Amino acid sequence: MGLDYGLIGNGQTAALISKDGSIDWCCMPDFDSPSVFAKLLDVQKGGSFSIQPVGKYTTTQTYLRNTNVLETIFETKTGSFKVTDFMPCYPTGTDSQLHAPCQIHRLIEVLSGKPEVAIQFEPRLDYARTETALKTAGTDHIVATDGKNQLFLYTKLPLEPILKQKPLVLSDSAFFILSYDKPVNNLDYSINRVHAELEWTIAYWRRWVKHCYLPAMYQDEIIRSALTLKMMVCNKTGAIIAAPTTSLPETIGEERNWDYRFCWLRDAYFVIAALSKLAQFEEKEKFLEFLKKICVCCDSIRPLYTLEGEIVPLEAKLKHLSGYQNSQPVRVGNDATTHHQTDVYGEMALAMSQFFSDRRFIREDLDELWDILAHLVTLSIEHFPKKDNGLWEFRNDARHYTFSKLMCWVAVDRGYRIAQQLGKTDVLTQWSETRDQMREEILEKAWNQKAHAYTQAYGSEDLDASTLLMPVFGITEADDIGVRATILATEERLMKDGLVFRYTNQDDFGKPQNAFLLCTFWLIDALILIGEKDKARRHFERVMQLGNHLGLFSEHVNPDTGELTGNFPQAYTHVAIINTAMLLASCCAMECSCVHEV
Repeated sequence: MGLDYGLIGNGQTAALISKDGSIDWCCMPDFDSPSVFAKLLDVQKGGSFSIQPVGKYTTTQTYLRNTNVLETIFETKTGSFKVTDFMPCYPTGTDSQLHAPCQIHRLIEVLSGKPEVAIQFEPRLDYARTETALKTAGTDHIVATDGKNQLFLYTKLPLEPILKQKPLVLSDSAFFILSYDKPVNNLDYSINRVHAELEWTIAYWRRWVKHCYLPAMYQDEIIRSALTLKMMVCNKTGAIIAAPTTSLPETIGEERNWDYRFCWLRDAYFVIAALSKLAQFEEKEKFLEFLKKICVCCDSIRPLYTLEGEIVPLEAKLKHLSGYQNSQPVRVGNDATTHHQTDVYGEMALAMSQFFSDRRFIREDLDELWDILAHLVTLSIEHFPKKDNGLWEFRNDARHYTFSKLMCWVAVDRGYRIAQQLGKTDVLTQWSETRDQMREEILEKAWNQKAHAYTQAYGSEDLDASTLLMPVFGITEADDIGVRATILATEERLMKDGLVFRYTNQDDFGKPQNAFLLCTFWLIDALILIGEKDKARRHFERVMQLGNHLGLFSEHVNPDTGELTGNFPQAYTHVAIINTAMLLASCCAMECSCVHEV
């Protein structure tokens, strides 16, 4: 089946729903909590919540336009019906406080006839590590518990057939409300109430989209990616997850299976930068509060944190789960928490810089922000001479990685510019000299004459797609001879059938087998920068065809089969879609403008 799933969410948690109407992955109460449904990682043991017709059927699944509300339509011989899935998300009162409870609403509406439906409610709490018992409570809900955690399933349908998994004949609309840990409020949850919550949620998403800046081209692709990223922002803390899943393998059958339900600072920066291009700044301000919490008085910054800004637990293997398509192990936690990745200082400096230069932001804490920025610059200078694990998180190969050095330079460069702006004369001379020395070293030592390109690390002949970002961050110009050579070398040696590998050299687990979608978009951007716009557009439109039926993308793709692999949906990839689409649209707009002027 592959990754034929839609994502619903509300900034509290998220769920994956198959084309066949089955919730196969959901963690509650938070993104990084243990799963309550994990069929995605074990078909037999993981647990799911499916609503499907009895007998043969066909389905059509779409998002309601400009929302994160998912519709699945089932057609059968005896009738048709629609399941609308969403997590409530809408403002309440006059303070715009979001109502985003840990709930899933499933609305069933008969479209024709009297379809016979099989409902299988099979939660498996706590990653299915223990038994989950089901029992009725009153006449309107079922309680699922493992002795520590509880799920409440509300419905007006008869409970006994649901418990015994006996088919039901639908003659009218029905609904389910799934709530974690506590009963639903004392509200009359009639079908009318569920419809009202649906309308409020639809209005919230459409209002958010309406406030996005959009170019003339690729609007649908940008909107879907933006809405997907929005679901990965934690309402409570401002943290941004890399993906809502764990252990979806980079390559089927291999062990490159990681838990991405945490906040990588690097990924988070790219997310807020993409949303800022769309004129969505609320997420950036929320993330700043998260950043302030973790940057205070620290000797170094970890590459990732929990949603609460705490240390991510080390990896543990869930040996009782067979894994996605039998790809083991299933991991929870992430050992990258022990890594030193010095590029984070640059990304965090970039995340903060707009608050000093953009007049739309009015901050009363600029002195505090300056102290944090100055601390980031100090840390980048301190760690610049040291080896690190790199942005690709090589576990046993600390080196002088080019991208890490580049981002240390970025921290000092942006810090210097802001110091100039604020009149912080005490640091200007030192930071100016340091950034010039850093730049000189990077351009000299990252260049490899034999490879005729900037390479993955000092002294290495291996190419790395991250070097494509050198002109993007301003250490070189796009028309630099070395930059052009690097772009062409990357296209020749890291691209396969229009898809780019992040690198092809041996790492801790062998040689990568699948292409990295983010890097594919980076190369497309680079081609635009050197004037290869038509080629870039062809590559972009081909890659966009690889998304699933809803336009969602994972992290990797098999270049031979086009199969999406890796955690899903992946924030990095949807960031890159926005960036590349906007860059292409901008180029086309300039061309049209020139023609019009002539």
